[in-house]
Amino acid sequence: MQKAILRIQWKACWHLVIASSVAAFALPVVSVRLGWYSAAANLPLFLTELQLWGFFYPLLAAVTALIIALGIWLSDRRGQHVYALLLPVPRSRYVLYRYAAGVVLLVPIAVALWAGALVATSGLDLPPGIRIFPHALALKFALTLLLLFGLAFALASASTRTIGIAIRLVGLFLAVHVAVILLAPHTNLLWMTLKARATWPGPLAALGGR
Repeated sequence: MQKAILRIQWKACWHLVIASSVAAFALPVVSVRLGWYSAAANLPLFLTELQLWGFFYPLLAAVTALIIALGIWLSDRRGQHVYALLLPVPRSRYVLYRYAAGVVLLVPIAVALWAGALVATSGLDLPPGIRIFPHALALKFALTLLLLFGLAFALASASTRTIGIAIRLVGLFLAVHVAVILLAPHTNLLWMTLKARATWPGPLAALGGR
């Protein structure tokens, strides 16, 4: 069944995987090569440009994870999950098969970025003391992609009722946040929550850092 689900998901998302792989390969090549050719004589400017380009990596991972997760569950949501109910397997195992097949679809994208990072950094005549980390960059991108895919996959696989409950909870939190701001202006629950999630050991720590 795992092979059948993988085949179905590949047919539904192959164009998304190819487009994301091309973008993942091009991002390090464009950012490093363009920055090097335009600012090679000014090393601080080159490093600043690379740091600015770094914001596109989590953005690419987020967009890729979201579109693939939505593509995986699109047919099920159109059919009101009738197909899953007809299968002779528990829904939990069916969801696990879907998730595993989705992770397999992420592999070419992570490999494409790793190849792009190797191509981008090959042949650069960097000054002493400046090192390049294509393997570490690719590994962090792969972990970020896996993390965001898990979140997007859970959201896409949820029922309309579950999504509605989640939206209500978020609205309740925002209402409490506004009330706290009015009573204690120096207390920002939203910022505290985001900071706790986006810094180590928070679950979204991979999105930050250099």
